[in-house]
Amino acid sequence: MKRTSRRGFWMAMGALVVIVGALVATLLLTRDRDASSQSDLQPVTLFMSYIPSVQFAPVYVAHERGYFADEGIDVRFEHSLNEADGIDRLAVNDLSFGLASGEQVLLARATGRPLVYVFEWYHRFPVGIAAPVDLSITQPEDLTGRVVGIPALYGASYIGLRALLDAAGMSEADLGELRTIGYTAPENICEGQIEAAVIYVVNEPIAIEDQCTPVDVIDVADYATLVANGLLTNEQTIRDDPALVTGMARALRRGLEDTLADPDTAFAISVENYVTDLQEDQHDVQRQVLLNSMTLWRSDELGVTDPLAWETTQQVLVDAGLMAAPLDDLSAAYDLRFAREAAADS
Repeated sequence: MKRTSRRGFWMAMGALVVIVGALVATLLLTRDRDASSQSDLQPVTLFMSYIPSVQFAPVYVAHERGYFADEGIDVRFEHSLNEADGIDRLAVNDLSFGLASGEQVLLARATGRPLVYVFEWYHRFPVGIAAPVDLSITQPEDLTGRVVGIPALYGASYIGLRALLDAAGMSEADLGELRTIGYTAPENICEGQIEAAVIYVVNEPIAIEDQCTPVDVIDVADYATLVANGLLTNEQTIRDDPALVTGMARALRRGLEDTLADPDTAFAISVENYVTDLQEDQHDVQRQVLLNSMTLWRSDELGVTDPLAWETTQQVLVDAGLMAAPLDDLSAAYDLRFAREAAADS
């Protein structure tokens, strides 16, 4: 009996060794296969002209769910407040892709830098005017004689203000004062330094109301159709690797669709893995920022930009003196085929 038990023991041990060996071999093969698969992906840096934020949820969702990897892309995110640097690097192909405002494409092309807009992210322009409700500033004409704060006399905020005033038959001269305040609209309004401010509609009205007073908001998009933020590339990337451009557009579209369909999960993905320094007591506010952003992303044709918006945006830039003259070929500033190819595969 002892000899039989001992022989059974060693047989069991032998079988265990074989099983463990097979498991180890399987794990090693899986690791090598994953490493090989990862090395087959094409590294791409995506420039994003802002700090990590839930406003980038579609991009984070696309990355988290492997949509970029499905396109053979190993995407890396570069967040920066220096949009001008990103535009310059895109222009010389030091970067292949960026998320930035549409007027930057026109300004770049006006100086010979061949940027191209390939996927519309924001369907509605995200700029507006905020003013305390007790001032009854609810339409552009109510800005007459008012002190208005603005981040700077360039960029999306300035373009939005100029378009709004033009739509109402007004100009900067109709304002009491246009004061450059940087990104301090909540502080300036709450301290009574200005009567209204040019703001980003998804987050700054929330901040003002949280700090001091309810506000009325005039949305520029209700008065003018302008090109908002989207996916930019350059002519060389389109010429050398159009499939890569389509892949980036398709991955972004899938992330955008998922975020619009399930914002709660998109928010969770963002704060758990990408906006990791967001304090828990700010979650409710930032969840509302995401919901506000979604109202600007929705479109009957996700990703497809409106040629008329380019004409309006260009005219605003020319009228503001930011472009010396219209582009010889405005249609070269945007390319609709990539968004449409992404939609066809959706």
